[in-house]
Amino acid sequence: MELVSPETVVADPNNPRKTDPARLELVRLSLEKFGFLLPLYATKAGVILSGHQRAVAARQLGWQLPVVFRQKDERDAHGVNLTFNRATNDFRLTDTDHSRLPIEDLFFRLQDLPDAPDPYPCLTMEQWSVGELLSRNVDRFERYAANAARQLAAYNVQMPIVITPGGDVLNGIGRLQEASARRQDMIDCVVLKPDQDAELARFTLNKLSMDFSFSDGFKDVLRNNAFRRARQRRRSLGSGYLFAFGVKRCRDFSIGKHRKELRALYGERLLDFGAGQGDEARILRKIGVKVTTFEPYRASGKKPTVTAGRRSAFRFLKAVSQQLPFSSVMLSSVLNSVPFETDRAHVVTICAALCSPDTTLFAAARSRKDPNWKECSTGIGLGETSSRSARFVLSDEPGLAVSELNADPKIQKYFQPSEFEALFERHFGAVTIGEHINNVTAVCQHPHPVNPARLRKALEFEFDLPYADGRMGLVEEALAAFSKRLGVAL
Repeated sequence: MELVSPETVVADPNNPRKTDPARLELVRLSLEKFGFLLPLYATKAGVILSGHQRAVAARQLGWQLPVVFRQKDERDAHGVNLTFNRATNDFRLTDTDHSRLPIEDLFFRLQDLPDAPDPYPCLTMEQWSVGELLSRNVDRFERYAANAARQLAAYNVQMPIVITPGGDVLNGIGRLQEASARRQDMIDCVVLKPDQDAELARFTLNKLSMDFSFSDGFKDVLRNNAFRRARQRRRSLGSGYLFAFGVKRCRDFSIGKHRKELRALYGERLLDFGAGQGDEARILRKIGVKVTTFEPYRASGKKPTVTAGRRSAFRFLKAVSQQLPFSSVMLSSVLNSVPFETDRAHVVTICAALCSPDTTLFAAARSRKDPNWKECSTGIGLGETSSRSARFVLSDEPGLAVSELNADPKIQKYFQPSEFEALFERHFGAVTIGEHINNVTAVCQHPHPVNPARLRKALEFEFDLPYADGRMGLVEEALAAFSKRLGVAL
């Protein structure tokens, strides 16, 4: 830990927190009254990972900053930024909306406190027994906080905890639990002064976090991270392909036995939009179904690249330009991973434009009956595997959750049937909504006439998607292919 001038560090331009002036004033007051109880964290290049608001407040006070510098590349920084936020505060699973703080009351309470005798108490930490602290604070255990702390430990970050002189944990209960899980005997502690207001310190440490507001840069990171992970390979057709058959368990469905039924339902040529690893397309091709795929974010053990995305797009646009008819269009487990509402609308616009009067669009996506959503929204049944992701709910839109903070942060959307219906009825005359194995499903027919302006906007989005190494850059090619297919000038 180093004590440095505020000019030594810079804010992360993709910091997913928006500054609220009233809460920033509370942060400044809390620094005056309690000092830096926890350090800031930054990359070796000086980009802040944790402590953006405290850095601003310290500049206003003319203070130096206690900073722990560490080496993290840009990809890691996107996940660690979210991880620090969840692990620094003693959050419960559903603590995401901080807009209802009693700001005026807190302001007056903090003003009445004496100034901290030491602006930097985090520089004088003490070693305390993990076992003794656990026994004293057992009633404060919070499983989600421990899961978030485990994520932070994966980055090899050992953040201190804040306690009273008697050993009551004011901040860091999850980090204490994680230290115990690692069989750690001692833990670094910042000890509040005996005459300082412990409960007010607890509140300012845990409740003054700013609300999420993803910058354009961070949104692009989340879009790029929508790719289907290498572990998510399929050996059989998924719910998106089998819900129309009423199958109770997808793995029990025999492709060989139902070859004729599959071909009768889906027809001779199928479009798999958002094909993931291409597993289901390969399965269908084995029984003679012609399948065109499009997957802008295909990743084979690595992150998606511009080259791979453009390769898939060129093949797809060739089929579009050749005016190949699609008897069926599939959106199987795609819309869950498209992170933003406007992005999902663009995807459906493009798929609808590819539907002729004889085409049927089949779609399936996880509903809010899915166990992962229940774990996010209520914490019930939070198992060991899922808990390692330390996922949490976003308040930007109903049914949104962020997960995989320790790798490539990913947004998942969990749908209500009414939301799914609204997404498709704008484009189709007949939309049948159903449910299948924790999924909401849609069968869509009789497409409405194409709206050229809406389609152009959708193509400008989809064919200039972001990657870690650039952008797709195929908007003109997409406009030309769709213009030729539809006979309209886009």
